[in-house]
Amino acid sequence: MKYFGFSKKFTYATLASFAWAITIIFARIILKNGENAFNLAFWVALLALPYWLFIFRKNFKELKNAPRINYWIIISMGIISTAGVNLVEVFALKYSTALNYSLLIRSVTLFTIIFSYFFLKEKITLKKIILVMLIFFGTFLLITKGRSISFSLGDIFVLIEAVLLAFGNSILGKMATNRMSPNISASASFLVGIFPIALIALFKGVIAIPQMPLLVLAFALVNILIITFRFLAYKNATASYVTMMFSLTPVFVSFIAIPFLGETLTSIQIIGGILIILAGIFVEKLKI
Repeated sequence: MKYFGFSKKFTYATLASFAWAITIIFARIILKNGENAFNLAFWVALLALPYWLFIFRKNFKELKNAPRINYWIIISMGIISTAGVNLVEVFALKYSTALNYSLLIRSVTLFTIIFSYFFLKEKITLKKIILVMLIFFGTFLLITKGRSISFSLGDIFVLIEAVLLAFGNSILGKMATNRMSPNISASASFLVGIFPIALIALFKGVIAIPQMPLLVLAFALVNILIITFRFLAYKNATASYVTMMFSLTPVFVSFIAIPFLGETLTSIQIIGGILIILAGIFVEKLKI
């Protein structure tokens, strides 16, 4: 089945990537206004909770006779993708520069392909290697405007976060949808993950009424779309395919930021964006 001539996996992965870009723009606006990052994460999770409880309850029968491994996948996914990523991200953002972070976090694509080989038996092909290089080079141009950057020991935290994202989101997400429906995979992992988020926020003592409640609500609604489309993408595509298509996110962010944040793009950045888009097209055409 195709949507407007596009495959389901392309449609779901692209929509998830675009929705992710929207939340990044929302986060920039909200955090720039002085909101605490942990408080934002807490309220986004809390506002999305009723929807995911409804989805979980509606599909709960699927888990009744499920093998124990399914429960471990869901628990691991919830813990790694929330507590693990959020905790490491604090140190990554503190000890790495914003430029280095934006670039190195895209190494999640490389780590996903490597993990997919060992855990999902997906092949590492020359096509994948070339496309990863094209994506990373395009991202480098888009983010750095072609300027050289220097690395530091703090960048290790960014790489650790990329590893956690690759395994917690991509590998475990694909494992979950291989065994369960996207609805139960998404809702159950979300419900597991909300506890670490709440505990971290409580421990930090930062829970307060958000400063931009309507925008935080919009953030939560779009975040629901991200999770929904992401798991639908995992159901219909390889983990390598999904993570490569998610590389379109910085392109969407850059173009959305022009009217909403007043940012501009240089010719070098436009070339970088074109390279990433071309890589995304080849990922679809070459059936990665």
